[in-house]
Amino acid sequence: MIEYICMKQSNTFPHLIETLTDYGLTQKQASVYLTSLQLGAATVQSIAAAGKIERTNTYDAVKSLIERGLMGVLKQGKKKLYVAESPDVLESLLEEKRLALKRTLPQLRSFYNASDAKPRIQYYPGLEGYRTAYEETLDCQEKMLFGIYSVQDIITVLGKKYVDDMVDRRVKAGIFLKIMRSRETEMPGVYPGSEEEMREIRLAPLGMVFPIVTFVYDDKVIMLPSRKEPFGLIIESADIAQAHRNYFEALWQIGETVVS
Repeated sequence: MIEYICMKQSNTFPHLIETLTDYGLTQKQASVYLTSLQLGAATVQSIAAAGKIERTNTYDAVKSLIERGLMGVLKQGKKKLYVAESPDVLESLLEEKRLALKRTLPQLRSFYNASDAKPRIQYYPGLEGYRTAYEETLDCQEKMLFGIYSVQDIITVLGKKYVDDMVDRRVKAGIFLKIMRSRETEMPGVYPGSEEEMREIRLAPLGMVFPIVTFVYDDKVIMLPSRKEPFGLIIESADIAQAHRNYFEALWQIGETVVS
């Protein structure tokens, strides 16, 4: 049995060990886990012999793998047998790590934003870039999105079906939209103020036309020119975002409330 496993190691173990070390195991842990997968329930001595690993190192690796949920212990009389958990456990552990990272991202972003006062500017060319920048608004952490634009322009560029989908996704994300819209290009009855769709609207005074779709949220300003060649521009800067919030509030004060 041991000779058979050693032969399999020489042919298939190296790339599997490399994959597991990329996942976060040490080489010894990876070797012990793979050997245990093939042996089934076995003593530390058997695992060490089959994997050609020193017994002391095998004990240490088994202990670490148990702590990580990748191996378990079975008692057979007075004897302890060790067995590898299903490889599916690796996937669930990776998912746990992914979720843990997602929970810490807001704090990590705050460090990233505070580390450098220079604005970060990202340019996305073409219609695809326009969509990419627009969809960034769905990452709004403060759950309050400010918009200044002509609803007619954004529908002309993206199509109503796409914009409808964006509205649904924004609402599902729990993001409220306050929007200043151009009176000249207003489309009555299209995306009106709505508690259900988390949207409040005011119309700008006559003569104020917005040729650029602008969104402000968190520390970001997104600009989407709607005429000629579309593109997306994302500016990340606390100061610039605050300045645009101030511009928005000034417009909001002179805007006309739209009664649904």
